[in-house]
Amino acid sequence: MNTSVPSFAGRAVNWRMDTLVLATLVAAAWIATHRYQGIWHDGVLYAGQAVFRLDPLPFAKDLFFAYGSQDQFTVFTGIYSQVVQRLGLPAASALLLGVAHVAWLASVAWLLRGLLGGPAFWLALILIVVLPAGYGSSGIFSYGESFLTARIWAEPLALLAVACIIRGYRIAALACLAFAAAMHPVIAFPTALFVFFFGFHGRQQAALILAGFAGLAILRAAGIPPFANLTQVMDPLWLDLAKERSPWVCLDCWQAGEFQEPFFLALLLAVAAQGCTPQSRRVYGCGLGVFIVGMGLAALAIYWPGIVLIQMQAWRALWLVKILAIAAAVAWVQDTWRISPFSRLLVGGLVAGALTLDGTGLACAAAFSALAIARHRFSLEPRLPIWLFRLAWGVIVLVIGEMLFWELRLALPLFDFNDAQLSRLSFADRFLIIGKQFGWLIFPPLLLGIRWLLQHRPQSRRWFLGFSGALLVFFGGHWASGRSHLAEEEGLLQVGENAELTGIIGRVHLTHWSGGAPTLWLILQRGSYASIMQTAGIIFSRQTAIEAERRLARLKSAGLPESSLDWRRRTGALPTNSTTRSGLIHLCHDPILDFVVLPQPAAGTTPMATVRHSVSGGRHYLYACASLRAFPDTLSAVP
Repeated sequence: MNTSVPSFAGRAVNWRMDTLVLATLVAAAWIATHRYQGIWHDGVLYAGQAVFRLDPLPFAKDLFFAYGSQDQFTVFTGIYSQVVQRLGLPAASALLLGVAHVAWLASVAWLLRGLLGGPAFWLALILIVVLPAGYGSSGIFSYGESFLTARIWAEPLALLAVACIIRGYRIAALACLAFAAAMHPVIAFPTALFVFFFGFHGRQQAALILAGFAGLAILRAAGIPPFANLTQVMDPLWLDLAKERSPWVCLDCWQAGEFQEPFFLALLLAVAAQGCTPQSRRVYGCGLGVFIVGMGLAALAIYWPGIVLIQMQAWRALWLVKILAIAAAVAWVQDTWRISPFSRLLVGGLVAGALTLDGTGLACAAAFSALAIARHRFSLEPRLPIWLFRLAWGVIVLVIGEMLFWELRLALPLFDFNDAQLSRLSFADRFLIIGKQFGWLIFPPLLLGIRWLLQHRPQSRRWFLGFSGALLVFFGGHWASGRSHLAEEEGLLQVGENAELTGIIGRVHLTHWSGGAPTLWLILQRGSYASIMQTAGIIFSRQTAIEAERRLARLKSAGLPESSLDWRRRTGALPTNSTTRSGLIHLCHDPILDFVVLPQPAAGTTPMATVRHSVSGGRHYLYACASLRAFPDTLSAVP
């Protein structure tokens, strides 16, 4: 018997160990690039909505909640509030995000397994994990977020729906889609398009379209929001305020450079839809259809600003388009690389275009994409002279090399332990920052190298399992590095002189805390008067938009920061000590406002209490508006 040939059982064991090594490395890469840093960004809004669910009374006059918020479109905050009630807010946020992260990674892996195999599967998975996940305008949104929102819970369900429909599990796909829509309808919308394009054909699609129009008509007639506003448009005042606060919502407010990545993703899908194997072409063609419909509806909103059309933000289909485009690119490279020198040149050109999108990369990528499609459609295989191939590859290598050089050059300061700004960072913190910023450059080559060694050096399996396991333990130990902030701040407000704060600000009182709206919401569980964060729901309520403009105008007259709706021009640079006595009196003459908390005392006034704020480490000064309203408002001409 020849013992040099492994048995079937032995090959199965080796395959499982190889899979475990690579899966552990992918999990480590995910944690390294998706660390939880506490409740921040839109996570504050969803945490506030969870607190609101538990006790709505204190938020009756809060700008974000007074006229309805995004909470009416999701069941997620109901789940969030129940976990908060049992575990407390910091633990609930970390737990629910951790569950979502595990579900996200498992869902995208199962989706890719239905499209790719072998090294292509692992490469696509690691790229989706470590590539910059942002999409759209202003860097506001990204898939697989590192803070807790309804989006991060809807995305795994949406990915499962795509994976199910690709495998032919129509009922399961529709069930996953329904759950995703219940969590976040905007996130579920591109998945619904994909399921429609891929899972149904001909008469089925026509019947679904008719049924959809009939259902929308019934919902509109019944007055069920948001369908009651289906044919209504935003009036100019509301629309201008919405664009000023959230310019990413409308395509006509995007910067020219912000269209480069979306159109590059479309090019990748178009190339894969033409040049991949017949089994996968339809998947990427449907992904291209999702892009066309999503961006088309977003473009339509420029000329017909329907309320529902703007609220649905159809361009946010880009989150799913980006994931499918990464898979499409890997599949196309796998199917194309070995065909001919010309096909390999096309691959190199597209890679160079991807790395230089902020320059001329999109134009180059469009040219190479056209050649790739022509090569497949017309069997175009030009026999170019060897010197031309070498010249083209020289240019490609030069472009890619220059880009990588500058990326690595930017990373060098992180290794300078004498730098004053970085001296407080530990080696682990620097290592984690490098992992976050340059994971796209580190992890894919590392994974492919390890996989090659596993195949050609079988005796290295146990060593690599230990290596990937150590990385997972290291990054896992730093996953929740910022979660203690909320607990620390809550502790500061419960001891010493700050214990009186919760007694002064009652449940029905409305307070403006300069820069401290999250403290009012999440620590004191009290309503906040106004802040830019609280204007996030402008596109969902005209009343919120009008009231936000009024309240922020009062903040501006008082010399307070966060008083401008203009997202791009707002600097927040108004001095924190610029509040005058007359400005404070004018602010307090708004009859709905009860208290004001400032980072510096207003000249000529005496605060009734002081409070320490854990974020700034300084003291804040509490003023009661009831006493200040006794003085005349010399700025009464201001609204």
